[in-house]
Parts: sequence; C-alpha cells; structure tokens
Amino acid sequence: MNRKTHKLRDAIVFALVASAGSSGVVFAQESQTNDSVSTLDRISVTGSRIKRAEIETAQPVQVITRQDIEASGLNSTHELLNSITASDGGGLSTTTTQTNGSDGSQQISLRGLGANRTLILVDGKRWAVDLDAVTDLSTIPLAIIERIEVLKDGASAIYGSDAIAGVINLITRRDFDGAQVGVYFGQTSKQDGDRTAFDLTIGATGERSNGVLSISHSSQEEIMAGDRLISRTPYYGCEYLAQQPGYNDTSTYIGFFGSYCGSGFPAYGRFQGAVGDLTLIPGRAGTSPSDFTTFTNSARYNHAPVNYLQQPAKRSNIFASGRFEITDNVSAYARANYTKRTSTQNLAEVPLTMAMNGSQGPQWRIPIAGTNVFNPFGQDITRSGFRMKASGPRAPSYDYDIFSTLVGLEGSFELADRGFDWDVFAQYNDGQYDKRGTGYTNLFNLRNALGPSFRDGAGILRCGTPGAVISGCVPFNMFGGPDLGLAAGVITQAEYDAMVNYVTYTQVATSGNTTFNYGATLSGELFELPGGMLGFALGFESRKDDAFNQPDTLVAGGGSSDNFQEATKGTIQVDDIYLEMVAPILRDVPGFQELELSAAVRKSDYTANGFIGSTAIAPDIGSPTTEKYGLRWKVFDDLLIRASWGETFRAPSVTDLFGGGSESFPSAADPCRQVNWAALSTDAQGRCLAAGVPAGGAVDTRTQLRALLGGNPYSLRPEYGENLSVGFVYSPSWLEGFDFSADYWKVRLNDGIVTRSATNILSGCYTLGTQPEYCSFVERSPDGLIATVRTAGFNVSELMSEGVDVSLNYRLDTDFGRLRFKWDTTYNLATETNGVDYVGQYTGSPNWEYRSNFYTEWSRGDFDVSWTMRYVSEQTEPCWIYCIARGAAAVDVYTGDAGNLRAGSVTYHDVQFGWKAPWNAKVTVGARNVFGKEPPILQYNSFAHSFDAGYDLPGGGYYYMQYRQDF
Repeated sequence: MNRKTHKLRDAIVFALVASAGSSGVVFAQESQTNDSVSTLDRISVTGSRIKRAEIETAQPVQVITRQDIEASGLNSTHELLNSITASDGGGLSTTTTQTNGSDGSQQISLRGLGANRTLILVDGKRWAVDLDAVTDLSTIPLAIIERIEVLKDGASAIYGSDAIAGVINLITRRDFDGAQVGVYFGQTSKQDGDRTAFDLTIGATGERSNGVLSISHSSQEEIMAGDRLISRTPYYGCEYLAQQPGYNDTSTYIGFFGSYCGSGFPAYGRFQGAVGDLTLIPGRAGTSPSDFTTFTNSARYNHAPVNYLQQPAKRSNIFASGRFEITDNVSAYARANYTKRTSTQNLAEVPLTMAMNGSQGPQWRIPIAGTNVFNPFGQDITRSGFRMKASGPRAPSYDYDIFSTLVGLEGSFELADRGFDWDVFAQYNDGQYDKRGTGYTNLFNLRNALGPSFRDGAGILRCGTPGAVISGCVPFNMFGGPDLGLAAGVITQAEYDAMVNYVTYTQVATSGNTTFNYGATLSGELFELPGGMLGFALGFESRKDDAFNQPDTLVAGGGSSDNFQEATKGTIQVDDIYLEMVAPILRDVPGFQELELSAAVRKSDYTANGFIGSTAIAPDIGSPTTEKYGLRWKVFDDLLIRASWGETFRAPSVTDLFGGGSESFPSAADPCRQVNWAALSTDAQGRCLAAGVPAGGAVDTRTQLRALLGGNPYSLRPEYGENLSVGFVYSPSWLEGFDFSADYWKVRLNDGIVTRSATNILSGCYTLGTQPEYCSFVERSPDGLIATVRTAGFNVSELMSEGVDVSLNYRLDTDFGRLRFKWDTTYNLATETNGVDYVGQYTGSPNWEYRSNFYTEWSRGDFDVSWTMRYVSEQTEPCWIYCIARGAAAVDVYTGDAGNLRAGSVTYHDVQFGWKAPWNAKVTVGARNVFGKEPPILQYNSFAHSFDAGYDLPGGGYYYMQYRQDF
C-alpha cells in the first residue's frame, strides 16, 4: 500500500447530502496521482475517531462550509451556530434580555438542554471553558474557521463528558496559499449597534510543510434599552398602565402591578418605619419633614433606559498553525491561538436597599441615625431605599484573555499488509477573566456616613460625635434627592464630591480556568469481513481542569452594594480509555449494498477536590462507563438508513460542586405573605406558622427575594442518559442534485442537574409541602420576613428532549444560472422536565415547536443573490403587565394570572447580493430581517426588556457590507 499522509483539501471535497444541512453525508473525492491511478486517503469526521475513506456516518452530521459562513452575513461564531435549527436559542449572548449582569459571553445550546450539555471542539480537541465547563464562542473568531461539523447526537463514548445534546467541531483553516484580507461593517436600521470586523490571513504550502497565520479584530457598539419601545420600561405596557385611573392606589390591582413598572428604591429616596412611607417632593431641599410626601407608584424609578440592550464588545485574535512532514509517514503539527475579548455592561445606578430586619441581606442592615446631620425627622430610620444617581450607572468591564496551544505527532504505518494511523498530542488551554467595575458603593463607609454626624465649629461635616469623630468619613445626604441637596444649597460642590468619593469605590475581581489535556490514539484495520476491513480506534486521554473565582474583596466581605459572593476554587481530573470499532458486515448484496455495525466504549475515572468556604472537600463523582452502537445500511445507491443508540453522561463542573454562594434577587414572593394568606390551605398556613410567620401572614410586598446560589458537593451526582437517533438519507439518481434526509432523535437524562429556583423552593416547602427538606433552605428574620432563600444544583429524576430533523436540498444548473435550494427544519416533539412537557411554552428561554430555515441562491458568472427565510413557531406564557395594562383578561391580584400571552410565530427574511470583482475580490451587501419584523412580547419569564434574545433585536432590520480581497 503506497499511501501518503492525508491532506484534506486534496483528498476530499465536501458535498454533504444536505449540503450545509443535516444529512450528515460527506463524499470523498479521488486524488489523482501522476499515472492517473485513483486512491482514497482516509480521514476522520466528527462522531468517530476511525480514519476511513468512506465517510458517510451512522450519525447525523451537519456541515457548515466556508462558503456558507461568508454567505450568512454574520460576523460571529455564536450567531452563525445560533441560527441553525437544532439550536434552541437559549445560549447566552450579548443581548441583555437573558441577564442584565452578562459579561458578554456567547454560548450555544442544542435540543433545549443547555449550553453545558453541548461539547465544543476545535480541530477535534476541547476548547477553553469557564468555571461552568461551558465554552464562550466569542473566543473563537469566524476568520480562523474553515468549516464547522455539527454532530446532532450524543457521543460520550467517543468524546467523554458533556457530549449529550451534540458536538460542535470547528475546523480551522489550513493548507492555505497566498493572502486574504476581509473587512466588514454593519448596523441596524436605526443606525446604532455598529459592527465592524477586519481579518488578515496569510498562508504558505511547501513540499513538506504548510503554515497559516491569521489576525482578526471585531467590535460591536452598544444599543441602549431606552432606544427601543419594547425595552424602555421594565415591562412593555407600563407606560399605558401608568396612565390608568387608580395607578397610585395600592388597594387596587392596577396599583399592585404598577409596582412592577419601576423600582421602589427611587432617586428621591424612600424612608419607612416610624416616619411612615415617605419620599422627597422633587424640588424640595429635604431639610424638613414637610418636604416629604407619601410614597406612591408615581415615585418609582424607571431603571430600564439606563441599561444596555446590546453590550459593546471587542475581540482581537492571533492564530497560527503549521505542519511539517518529518518523513513520508510522520508529521509534526502545532497550533497556537490567543484571543483578547473586552466588553462592558451598563446597569442602572446602585439601589441602596437598607433594612434592619435583614430582608435585603445581612450587609444591608444599615440604619439612618436620628442624629445624622441631614436627617430631618430626628429619629432612627430602620428601612430606607435610595437610587445612587450621584455615582452614575454601574459599569463593570470585562477583560478576558484566552490562550490555547496544541502540539502533536501523527503518522501511519503498515503491518501485516494492514494500514494503521496514530496520533499523540498535548494541549494547554488557559482562560483568565478580569473584571473591573465603577459606580459601586462601599457599605462599610456608607454605614459610617449615615450614622451620627454633625458640622463642627468651622462648618465642616464630620461623622461620629464631637468626642468621637470618625477620621476620613464624610456624612452622606440621602434626604436631598438625586443631587444630594446640591441644587438646594444644602451642600457645596466640594462636599458633594467628598460624599460621593467616600461611599463609592472601584470593584476588582478575577477568575480563571486552566486545562491540560494529553492523549494518544491508534486506529486502523484488523481483518477482513464480508463487507470490508474491520476498523478500530483505541486510545486514552487525560484532562485536568483547575478553576478559581476570586470576587472583589468588598463583595466577598459583605461590604459592597454588589451582590455578595463567596470565592470558588476546585479541580477536576479525568483519565479515559476508549475503544471504537466499525464492522462492515455485507457489501454488494441485493438489498444490502452496504451494511455496517459500529460500537464504542469509554471508561472514565474522575477525581475532584475543592473548597466550600475554608473547608477542603474531595467528593466522589464516579467512574462512568458509556457505550454506543450504530447501524449504517445502504439499501442501494440512492438510499441510506442509519441508526445509533448510546449512553451519555455529564460530570458536575467546578461551579456545580464548589461554587461559592452567589447572591441574587430573583422574582419571587413569599407564599406566607399577608395578601396571600387566605388563599393558602390550612396545612400550608400551619407550615408557615411553624417557620415563624405571624398569624395572618408576613407583611411583605416584595416581588424579589434574596437568594444565594452555590455549589453542592455533598449530594450532587453526574447526569446519566441515553441518546437514540434513527433516520435515512435519500439521494434519487433520477433527480440529480436532489437530497432528502430525516432523522428522529431522543435524549433522555436521568439525574439531570438543575437549579431549583427560589419560587420552587418556597412552593415545595410551604404551598405544596411536597419537599419538606426545602424548608431548611429558607432563612427568616425574627419578624417572619424571608431573609435568604438558598438555592443549589439538584439531581432531578428526568430531563427529556425528542424531535425530528428534516433536510431537503436541490442544486441544478440552468441556462440562466445555477440555483441552490436548502430547507432545514427541526420539529420538537417534547422538551420535558420530570414528565412536564414545555414545547410551545416560554419558560425563560424559547421552547419552539418548529424551527425552520429555507435558503435560496442564484449565481451566474460573477454575481450571486441569496434569500433566506427563518421561521420559529409560536409560544405562550402566563400573561403579565402587557395584558394587565390593557385589560386583556381578568386578573387575579395575588397570582398575576391573566390567562396566556400568545407570542406568535415569526418569519425573518434575509437577502444578500455578491459580486466577484476582476481584481480578485468579492463585494457583498445584505440585510437580515429586511422587513423589520419585531420580536414578540414575552414578559413573565423573560428577565428584562419584554422579549427574548432568541429572536432578532427589535427596532428593524440589520444591514451590512463586506469586502474580501485575495492576493
């Protein structure tokens, strides 16, 4: 056997049966020798480690080529992958509807199972991950990608943990000769959210070596929430609601729900307790009780316009790869990549949420002293709120550095007239994540500044008492409104500056994850079977992840206005051995042109150690063994039937196990509150009373409660499950260029790890009483108010996702040009948690029943035109402010039940025009969402801005131009 080392571009041309769709069939092209004898090099594709000449697989693999990438009009890896129909739209992005504290990470989630159950590979090796074991796709620029292979099936037996919903393998550019420069610019129809990109790729290929160097930079500008109608109030419909009679009457349902249309911690302050419930009258000095009036909903603060709708972000990347043929059968290869990603966030000014009963957290037990120099009431105030407009918006900035290097040797040899391939490698991934934020408040200093204070004989503001002055402290005037009393002459500009400087500070935090991975694989042929040679791949891998998170010192010490957070530190190590075999059973038999069986098994041995607080702990997270079996049956030339079944698992991440408690304030209400008391059963009331709630219920109108989410090393187990995939590919010989495929898939997870929400914890403890153990997660203050709800990851009984992928492709040449049609559809039959199906229901991320993309392209000579239609089906959710404001349904004041809000189906239209210039360049102009379709309104489960990031941004279409020059 005279076989040369594989060179991908000379060995194959990818003509996927689904083109860039879901069929998963890729064809190898014969490479011609000088004497015209045809040979086929062996290669491996995603989903198998066995190198073969015939690379149609038993599993559905979608291939996105470089041509598809350039035709998409997108300039980020996340947006490209998020647009495929297998994506559920739930991965994090820079659109802030998912979380207003986003660091700018971009993630991909498949099959409704979450980003942590989709494995990301680069050139077949794991990429850098964060503490949640999730890859930030923004660290992988499109400029370095040659193609993307999406395995839409579980593959734990092949790749190990996390390969549950699928595997995405990004193949980098190699064997590149010459140079290429690309520039890109795009913006919305409202002329904001600008995106720019530049990339330079240089490559050279010699007789025994090749190398590629790519440099790229991209950026996107912010879009403010206040610049879109749907997001300029906390809930869409608030502006209408505020105009209704009774809006300020808290005894009516309008007044009750009006509390959701603005923050109860307003810019003019809120002072409660013995003084009543008062706020400063705008324009008053705040020096007399007569300057204050009763707080109503009209005094609430609309914090929405201050926030970003789209975060600004920048990314710079340097990528280099090379290969050198040491001998005809041995090659050395190396790859290095460095990505710097910076992003910022803009959040509404800090709300000072002080309450001596601990309901806002222990760090907020801050009274305003009756002897404070600015206190016009002359008595202690035990509960107060104030919006810190003087310090400006909270502005955390993120500086992420991702470094990856890979070195290895690969080769081939013959033994007993059999061909074998081998590969050994070592890889190092390092992610360092630095955070710096302004606009935060030092609570230790604030406590001093709101305590006893006075003006000395020289009129200088002093903290403390004349006999015990607190050095360096400046009293703070919460009673003076947004400018702290400056305009009214209560304080001078110098005193204003000194106040702000004393209570504000700059936040600094850092985290990181380092992975060292090495392994070896031997693959080849063993003996002849009736259908061909029995193939195998045998290997081992070892991987060690070290992760840490060191919050800001004041955050960890309970002295920051930012959410309290504990440190995280942990290590997870795994050693794997695996075996994969492919057995060709029959060939060229009537009804069995090819029949092939495959099997794989992987044994993993996990160890973990880390800290919970200062306590070291080393939980046993198991040593799973997973198996996978596949069937590939080519009935005749036109029809391929394929099926696979396998076991999958996901080991808990460092955050799952050792995550320090992190404070949040989720939307939740105490079931034992006074306004809900009559609706509780007798048993539920008894459970409330046993927890220390006073008879008749706790006086609590809060709609957000303090929660602490942390790791669970004591009882958390790995997720185990099964994947099933059955489908066919039909390529009729009587219709050249036409391909059709359909695949049924089902993923079932036992012991799936999910976070119990604060509402779920409270319901299980009090309302339903079905999980009495949850009561230990609820901490109450002496007056019965909830102080903290502790949440963590738990193993639930079952997660299940089920559906069908269909792909249709047609390519033909005509007298007036070449036409190409592609239609991909994913039909979700079920997305279940513990037997409850959420398909068609919005639960904080989309659960579309259908997602479909139809692509049409015409090309002739130097011109091409494409039209893409992107469809997602309707969803429903419990209606909220939008329905309440318009009286769309009867409203239950206690539950907010106003029936269901229907978020209708959406079809987006994209167009693109391309021209190949005579000077070896291509100019492309295009538009996404060319008709300016607005996203549907979603409120009750959407974090903010009344729509979900799975849809296109509101405000019209997005237009772009790109220029690519080859040298």
